[in-house]
Order: sequence, then C-alpha cells, then structure tokens
Amino acid sequence: MDEVGGKSLNVTLIVQEDESSPEAYQIRSVGTNRVRITGTDANGAMYGGLEVADRLRLGLPIEDQDQKPFVKKRGVKINIPLDIRTPSFDDSGGSAQKNIETMWDFKFWKEYLDDLARYRYNVVSLWAAHPFPTMIKLEEYPDIAIDDVYYSKEGSLTTTHLDAAVRLDEDNKNKLGLGKKITIDEKIKYWQKVFQYAQDRGIEIMMVHWNVHLHGAVGKYGITNAQENPATIKYLRACVREMLLTYPQITGIGTCAGENDDKYLINEYMTEHFVFNSYGKAVMDVKELQPDRDIRFIMRRHSTEYPDVRNAFEDYTGGKMEASVKYAVAHMYSSRRPQEWEKRIVDEGWLDEYKVWLNLRNDDIFMHRWGSPDYAREFIKWMPHEHIAGFYMGSDTYVWGREFISKNPEMSGRLEIDKHWYNFRLWGQLAYNNELDDSYWEAALKHRFPSIDAKRLLAAWESVSEVIPQVNRSVWSPTDGSFAAEGARRTTGFLTVDGYQFERPAMVLNRIENAPDPQCITVTDWAKAKLAGKELEGVTPLQVAENLDSYAADAQAALPALRANMGSNVELKETLNDIDSMAFLGRYYADKMRGAAKLALYREGGRQESKYLDQSVSHLEDAVDEWKAYSAVLTPQYKTQIGARANSMDWNGTLKHVEQEVETVREEGDYPKLRFANLTDGGSIPAGSDLRVEIEATDGNGAPEVQLRLNGLVLNANRKTGDRYVWSASNDELLKSLEAGMVHLEAEAVDKNGLRASEAIDLKVGNVSKGRKNAWEDEIHAVILNEGETFSNGDIRKFPRLNCYLILADDGALALNSGSPGNNEGKIWGTNGKANRPNPHPVAFRFYIAVEEGQMRIYREKPDHPKVVIYQTRSASGPGFYKLGVTASKRLAVYGEANGKRKTVWMSPSEN
Repeated sequence: MDEVGGKSLNVTLIVQEDESSPEAYQIRSVGTNRVRITGTDANGAMYGGLEVADRLRLGLPIEDQDQKPFVKKRGVKINIPLDIRTPSFDDSGGSAQKNIETMWDFKFWKEYLDDLARYRYNVVSLWAAHPFPTMIKLEEYPDIAIDDVYYSKEGSLTTTHLDAAVRLDEDNKNKLGLGKKITIDEKIKYWQKVFQYAQDRGIEIMMVHWNVHLHGAVGKYGITNAQENPATIKYLRACVREMLLTYPQITGIGTCAGENDDKYLINEYMTEHFVFNSYGKAVMDVKELQPDRDIRFIMRRHSTEYPDVRNAFEDYTGGKMEASVKYAVAHMYSSRRPQEWEKRIVDEGWLDEYKVWLNLRNDDIFMHRWGSPDYAREFIKWMPHEHIAGFYMGSDTYVWGREFISKNPEMSGRLEIDKHWYNFRLWGQLAYNNELDDSYWEAALKHRFPSIDAKRLLAAWESVSEVIPQVNRSVWSPTDGSFAAEGARRTTGFLTVDGYQFERPAMVLNRIENAPDPQCITVTDWAKAKLAGKELEGVTPLQVAENLDSYAADAQAALPALRANMGSNVELKETLNDIDSMAFLGRYYADKMRGAAKLALYREGGRQESKYLDQSVSHLEDAVDEWKAYSAVLTPQYKTQIGARANSMDWNGTLKHVEQEVETVREEGDYPKLRFANLTDGGSIPAGSDLRVEIEATDGNGAPEVQLRLNGLVLNANRKTGDRYVWSASNDELLKSLEAGMVHLEAEAVDKNGLRASEAIDLKVGNVSKGRKNAWEDEIHAVILNEGETFSNGDIRKFPRLNCYLILADDGALALNSGSPGNNEGKIWGTNGKANRPNPHPVAFRFYIAVEEGQMRIYREKPDHPKVVIYQTRSASGPGFYKLGVTASKRLAVYGEANGKRKTVWMSPSEN
C-alpha cells in the first residue's frame, strides 16, 4: 500500500452487536501492522474501517480510539424533482429542471450515496409534494401512475407545489422534453435498487411530503385538493400504504401538514385529523401487515398545533412519532446557535412528548464553496441534543444533484457533493465526531490539494466562510425568498438599503445566556443612540462592516501564495476563485452597511447634516467597485442561473441596480422642504373662525405635490399662489367656522423621485384649557358595518378623505390600503389570505364580514358546506349594539355606543 509506505496492513473487522450504542466502533492496534476494528453494528464497523482508511490516506497516525456518534441521525434533505408533472416544493429554478434526468441516473445515486456514507451520513430524506404517480401503482387507481420522465426544455419555469399538474396533452408549444423512456414498473424497480443501495451503505430512506397536493390525481375518482373530501383521504392513505409496502427500505414518513391545507376546518376534517386519517392510518395499516417493521412518523411543526396533533393521533398505533422544526428557518449559515428554536417550538408542548428533527436549511450558499470547521463544529455542539432525533440538511430552492453552472468543461456536470466535498464532509463527520480538530482538516485539504500550504488554505477558507453568517446575523429575514446573499436579491428583485438594512431587524441572539454570537444592532437603532449620545450593547453596523472587511482581508492576503502553488489543478483554481469572490462579496456588504449606517444618521438627524449623506454616497460608491470586482471573478467561472425563489442570479445584470442605488441615495439630499408660512405650532384662533393655510414647499427637482390634512382628513382645496400652496374655507368646508378645540394640521410634500417630507403643527381654536390633548386620532370617520349588515369579497369601501380604502379579497384577506383602487400605495393593515385553500377548489367560496357579539368576524361559506370563521377580533365584555368603523387615523375599530358614550372593543394597529 503506497499510502503507508509500501507496507501491508492487516485489518480485521468485527461486529459485536450492542443495541445500546448504535454505530459505535473501537480501533485497537494488536501487533505490528495489525489493526482490529470492532463495531457495535454493521455501520459502526464500516465507520471504523473508513476511519482507518482516512488516516492512511491522509498520512495521520492510526491510534487506539473509541468513537460513537455525537448526533445519532445525520441526514441530508433533497427536494426531489422527479418529473415536471409531479413537482417537489418549487421546481421552477434551473437546478431542478436540469436535475430531473439526474434523479433517474443510477450512476449519480451510486456516487452520491458512497460519498454520503464516506462522510458519515446515515439518512437521506426525499421531499416531494406528491411523488406517488411516478413511484408506485395502485390497482384501485390504475390510470394515475405515469410512465416516462419529462422536464422543461426552457430550463426553468413557474411551476411550484401550488400549481396544477402539468399535462402532456396541454403542451401545445412543445416546451416539455422527454428525459427518459421508462414504464412505471421499471420506475419501481429503479427506486427499489436505489433504496437498497442506500441501505447497503447504512443509509436510511425517509419520504417527506407537503399537503394537500395531489398532482396528476385531481379530477380522477372524485379526488380533489380538499382535505374534507373522503375520496381524497382514501386515495392518499392508499398511496402512503403502497409506498411503504413497495419500498421496505423506507424507515420514515414525514409530512408538512400545511402549504395547501385548509387550516380553518375544524373537528374531523381539520388539518391534523386529515394527516392522521391519511398518513397515520396508512402507517398503521402497514404495521398491522408487518408487525416487526419500524416506521417513524415525523410531523413538521409548521402549520400545526401540538394539542391538536396529540388529539388527532390519540389512537395512533403505528410506532414512533417525532416532530420537525426549521432550526434556523432558511438560513443555517447565520448563527452558531440560532435562537429560532426558542421562538418556534420551546414551550409549545412538543418537547414533552416528541423528539425533534432539526431541518437545517441552506438557502444561503449555492455557487460558492464554503468551509469553516469552527463554524460547523460549534453549530453542531450547540444543538439542543437532549431534545433531538437528528437533523437533515438541504435546500428548498436548490437541488444538490449535478451542477450545471460551471463554464469549465472539466468541472461542469460533476456532482454537487463532489464540488462541495469539504462542506458536506465537515457537517457529516463533525456530526459523528465533534472533536475532529484543525490538524485533521489540514490533512484532508493537503490530500485533496497536495501542492499548497494546507494550513494557510484552511485559515483563508475558514475566514471568508464567516461572511454570510455575519451578514445574516446583522440583518435578518428568515425565509428562503427573502434573501439570496450571493445575488443581493429577494424574490421581488434587488435588495436596496431601504429594503434590506432599514426594513429588517437584526437576528435575535439574546434569548439565551452566553450565546456564541453577540447581538447585532440595526442601523436605525444605532443612529438614534449615536445622535442621543448613548451607547447600545451589541455589535454596531460599523463593527459589522469591519468584521466583514477583516474576513475578506485575511482570505485575500493568503491568495497570492496559494495561487503561486496551484499549478494546473482546475479544482483548486476554482476553489481559490470562490474564496476571492466571496471576499469581494463581503467587502460589498461591508460598504453597503457603512452606507446604510451613515444614511440612518442623516435621516434620524432630520436630514440636517449633509456630511452624513455625502459619507453614505461615498460608501455606496465603494460598494459599486466591490460588486464589479465580485462580478469579475464570477463571470469567467460561472454561468448565470434562475433560482427558484431569488429568480435571476445574474451579477452583471445586478450591477445596474447597485449603481442606481448610489444615485437614489444621492438624490435624497434634495428632498422637499416645506413650512407653514402663516401659522405657528401652538398658535390660536377664535372659535367660529374660518382657517386659511399657506404652505411654502420647494424642491430642486421641481414643484412637489403637497397634501394637507386636518385632524387626519385630506383637504381637497389645493392650489398654488406664487411660491405658496393655499387652502381656505372657500374651497373646503372643513376649514369653515371651526369649533373650539385642538386642531392638528399635517402637510406632506412628495417630489418626482418619491421622496417625502412632512411638517405638523397643532392649533388652539377658542378657549382651550392648558395641556388639553388632541384626541382626533380615535374619532370615528365613517361607519363601515352595523350589526346585521355584511361586507362581501369583491366589495370595496372608499374613504377619500383618509386617502384609503377597504377591500375583502377573493381569498378572504381583508385589507385597509392607502391610496385608491387602481392606485394602491401600500397596506395599512390586513389579515392573512390563503383562506381559499385547497387550491384549485371545485366550488369557489364566498367570504363576508359581519359584526356579531362585539366581534368583527370574517366568514367563509359555500353551498352544502358549513360556514367557518377564518378571522375574528377579541370579544366584547358585555351585550350591546356594535359597529365596525374607521377612525381618522386610519384604524379599523369595533365599538358600541350607550348613553352618548362610545366604548371601543378592538382597534387595528396604527399605520406606523
């Protein structure tokens, strides 16, 4: 054996069963060049053998050791794109469509599963909305199973789990391509072969589903996407049962109860009961047929409540039940101890009864090779081990099959697990043995790249791998579509400083004591504190920027020496380029953070200190240069791609948005200026007087639009006289003969760039007692509903004086919006939609609002279906006659009137 100096090594593998310590092993030297490996089971013996092989390969000494898994179940998550007709969660991205054929290539699975076993993973979870038509066949539903495999020729599409199934007979434009000619019987044999190969490598197979999605079955045998439909429940139960019977290698079934469920149904058809009646009973059916079979059932916490799950599964006899939670929501590259755990599952009851699977979502890093032993080691160490069954790691927006974005033919098409070998190896092996130190990883890097200084590479790679976690901690938005760091995007497009630093909070990192990552401070909170001469505890925006620059500097300082020794190794070249481009990305976010911080100082200081705006612009100009450098490294190496949630990942196309941001912020220095010309704050006029208001409003971009509101109501007399805007009683009756009391006037100017400025004053009308407050905000402007009246979906109620309108949408969502229909200026307040799920539904629902028993209730109904309350406000404390109205401050209010007095039961939150 060349790797041990040409000497032979005698290795003995022994299995001594010990069910109390699964997957453990012992290594002992038992003589010259003789090693004995004893495993507590086959996996333990295999891992012991892999350990010896690794140490031989890496040139490390083979020492006596006893090992057992630090995390018992170490898994990966694959949103499996089986066919365009049976999508997973969101197959609209290029990686999904290009990997449909990959999923039907046994060579891929062989290499992939070998690497997973080598890296000590023992679970593969395959996630799909409704995989059954392409994986099983049912005698009682003969025409639901589908032959062959199809994909989108366009490389990406809009299909998600919520869309109806794509049909071949509807492909009039020839957009679908035949990926593989294969019968359903051949498909079943194929997956049995894949699953058996996984089992032979010590890897469990789990299937996880979203509900309620029945792609390819809707419209047949009375099946619909409706959870109260007995035909749907019967069919899905048959699918799950047959899946488990067809594939004995499946050890677990999981479900996300929501996404397309009808969460407003109650009793026997509520979501939790639907899951029990379909999935739960199917597992029980299999358990009755195969009593010795162990099948775990995993209920994702998402869209369910623990008491309802416990009640629904009270008679469950299928075996082990467990829960699942998004441990860091969509961003595992954020904190070494994400505290979403405390927010999402602690104290809800789940932990009293169930072990929990941590869903580790990597919707952060798709292109770049990531590698930080310290981050992975600490992240795993900080897991709540006493409560967990294990983890599965993967993405909702990317398919980790083969990669198709490398421009180098030598790299293109390789397995993602091979491209990202270091990442996968870190998480898998550190989850098995958390004590693997840097000397081990230096040896791994040296073996992969013999020509370089492995210690220097490890340090550079580890440093730059802190960029995205630091970015996520400083500005937090948990979901996958809200932030794609590599493209500075969210689903709706480029993330400006307003949409990013100003709209979003920092990640909460102070829910637990002694957390490994310190709390960050938002740019707005920092600016307020700085202007007030206060210090806040935590990492300031400028310190975040310094950290990012430091990570980048450490990595890039090492690159010249590393590149000097890379020779012709293409993989090493690409790895170093990834480190370089990630460093430039860190520098971009550093400058963007500085620019946002200085802009916050400018805004919070009333836009008086132009030096802060100048500094902001300067930092954002630097960010343009860093983005250009980032693009310059990426462009020769990668093709652009369409992401499932972040849409276009096109760094050169994004450059124009990065450049435009500089000009947008620069123009903020020329915001409108206005003042009350003839009135002063605190002034007074006699009761019964008419009021005349003159506003001076100027802007460098031309005359702004000016609106004046009196006690929240828009004054419709708006004209310009010379350099002043004038409102008078001759044009608006609200200014005539004012009654005694306090009057609040607020003027707002908007320039052609959308920049706003406002000024407000309070006037005394008549003899007003000292210190009397203006109470106009809570005055009812208009009655919307009396008891006994309804407001239905599609109805619109306009309030021109408030510049807003109320609408109940066709999905049951109630919204009070600024502006007018056709010119929506944004939501003031509203309820959630999705009340019309499942979708599509054979009969459309009717929604309506009513005021009953002191509550505003939103009802959903349809013929021959019980009406359901989908939203209600808090109840009144006693009987009365109640109304729904809107206040002058644009708040909905449920109130009653008795003896000339108003009693408010509920009010919607204020606009601000």
